[in-house]
Amino acid sequence: MFQLLRHSRSWYHRKSRTFSTQTNPKPRVSFLNLEGSGMSAIERLCLEEALLRHDPLERSWAIVGTHDPIYNSYLPNTGTKCSNESCLIIMGIGGKPDILLDVEKVKRDGVLAIKRFSGGGTVVVDRSSLWTTFIGRIDDFPHVDPYPKNIMTWSANDIFHKVFANMKADALHNAGSIEKKTMVMDTKSCGLAQGNGTTLKYSTDNPTSRTNDIPDFALRENDYVIGERKVGGNAQSIVKGAWLHHTSFLWDYEEENMSYLTLPSKRPDYRGERDHDDFLVKLKSTYGTIGDDNSSKRAFFYHVKCAAFEAFELEEVLLKDAMKVVDDLGGMKAWFDGKCRTKILDLKT
Repeated sequence: MFQLLRHSRSWYHRKSRTFSTQTNPKPRVSFLNLEGSGMSAIERLCLEEALLRHDPLERSWAIVGTHDPIYNSYLPNTGTKCSNESCLIIMGIGGKPDILLDVEKVKRDGVLAIKRFSGGGTVVVDRSSLWTTFIGRIDDFPHVDPYPKNIMTWSANDIFHKVFANMKADALHNAGSIEKKTMVMDTKSCGLAQGNGTTLKYSTDNPTSRTNDIPDFALRENDYVIGERKVGGNAQSIVKGAWLHHTSFLWDYEEENMSYLTLPSKRPDYRGERDHDDFLVKLKSTYGTIGDDNSSKRAFFYHVKCAAFEAFELEEVLLKDAMKVVDDLGGMKAWFDGKCRTKILDLKT
């Protein structure tokens, strides 16, 4: 009975999705906010792959959140002794630790390193990293060719240009404000409303001299940049009938943690010989005047949601509903120990 019912819901979803795209050009997308969920970085990657490959309803997704780099809520904690618990190294599925990492330093500091299920390069994430993920079904996104460059061009044009333009406007507005401003997120319309949604309080601190000269967001080669500096790492996973694009944006980070990465031999032309300190930029240094850290991060996710609301036919989904996909695979541990492609690296050998 349950299998028949689930099959019926899947058929209905596909049919209704096809119908809606004929009458409304917006793709139907499920929005999942993992802020405050307690889900770790590894668990999020496991969930993302499950939704990409095994969602019986074949939904497209937009997912946001911040995550602890070490401590799990659904998986047993690794038992690995991590002297540095402030960060996590995440390599692409084809990454070679001996080339991309200072392996001796990573081992000496006891930093946890994993390989994710998607391609791309190596990133260092921490509790302040801002995660965004888009999963697109080919039927929902016929206008996006399922190749990394095309997906990035779409995400930059339809989502992140709007997000960063609004973040810039917020920072400039706040810099010129005398009175405290309050933005209220209407969870239904994603507009500015009264008495409904989440209140984001803007700081009234005096503006810094750099606030009036905030560089613009752009897509440079395969990177998201502010001015000439990279603001996060991104990667794609492309499967039959669907693609995934995820990004970890650098709100803040400890410079020392970036020293675990070597200077890659294959670099974008615009980077040149710049080391990580000169190549990366913290979003906090550019948009930190919006408010305190929590308000500013929430403002970022608010603008992601608003851009998604404008681009998609958006429906909000709870974590427990998304986790049903993982539960059908035997639960998070069974999925992680089995066919999930995100794995912890053993750097001892």
